Amino acid sequence: MKRLIQICICLIFSVSLQSQGISFFEGNWETIIKEAQKEDKIIFVDAYAKWCGPCKRMAREVFTQEKVGRFFNDNFINIKMDMEEPSGINFGRTYPVSAYPTLLFLDIKGNILKKVVGGKGPDDLIQLAKMAIKSYDKSDQFAERYDAGERDFDLMINYVKELNKVDKPSAKIANDYLNNDPEISDSQKALFLLASVQESDSKLFEQLLDLKSEAIRQSSEEEFELCVSKAVFNTIEKAVDYDYEALYLEAVNKFKDSGIGDKKQFELEAGLYYNALNGNYKEWEALSKKFLKKYAKKNILPYQEHITQIKKYFSYSPEAKIYLYDICKELIKKDDSADNYMLYLGLLMNDAKYEKAFSICTNALKKHEDSHLGSQFRQMHEFLEKKNMD
Repeated sequence: MKRLIQICICLIFSVSLQSQGISFFEGNWETIIKEAQKEDKIIFVDAYAKWCGPCKRMAREVFTQEKVGRFFNDNFINIKMDMEEPSGINFGRTYPVSAYPTLLFLDIKGNILKKVVGGKGPDDLIQLAKMAIKSYDKSDQFAERYDAGERDFDLMINYVKELNKVDKPSAKIANDYLNNDPEISDSQKALFLLASVQESDSKLFEQLLDLKSEAIRQSSEEEFELCVSKAVFNTIEKAVDYDYEALYLEAVNKFKDSGIGDKKQFELEAGLYYNALNGNYKEWEALSKKFLKKYAKKNILPYQEHITQIKKYFSYSPEAKIYLYDICKELIKKDDSADNYMLYLGLLMNDAKYEKAFSICTNALKKHEDSHLGSQFRQMHEFLEKKNMD
């Protein structure tokens, strides 16, 4: 999905789901290849060394994030490869690695789709993964059979899935298939619609809602809700592109009428998404405060996500900067972890607010001197102390 969709989908489920990062597959290389072929998934390899600082940071701060885990677990067979252990040394004979971490994306035959050296943040890693997925385009294989007149169910559902995976248009093909009344069961039709639906302002979406019970039986309530949510967010994005507010409101109402999820929570999320894309900061802030008050009492993930949205979409606004600091203060009150202190300090340092940063860093050092970020807090404290003396 584009732009904010991953953030919004993440927040929709953050209240009800526990945080889960990337699940790494255990097994030898032959087993990994077989699993990738069985699942028809790209292989993601984190090639690391135990002594590597950036590797440790990614393992601790990036791979553990829920939005990263959700995306990678859905789309890849994930493995970690210690390049100084026997298995890693053997792996390196085929896939040479000269710096750490090296992130590799391989197809089901083991061919390299993408190879990048260096640590990545959560959003950059997801973007890199999306590029790898798009580079693995198998739709032409299905297109040849489709153009030759084949219309069996397995071909059609896999063709549509492949088109959607690489962001190619699929609606016409899906609609043409269903409009020709194929001899398929309701369960097959439900599965086909789950694979096909991309926008809520479509006939396919309406058919999916008509087969809601069957779709849930064939997948799960969570998968059905995720499909509906993505379709609604895509239509909201279209509403922004065409400056058509009525389409946004219609999309939100379609989710509310679908009888799934927390309607009030979704309405707030949709409003945040719509106003973020439109650059309407005041409206976004008002919705953010409502959301955090209601849905972030025992969950810090929304605070972190709203910080990310402000940094990405409202960095130009002085009002947003003030609110950003307020969110950071509340985040630390709820969870005064070393990572949250470092997040707050990074923002203060970027804005050259050295006096405030010194105060926060002093507190962080008292609480977390022996933590994984202790040495960084000490170095930062020394720097700020000198800076404030100048």
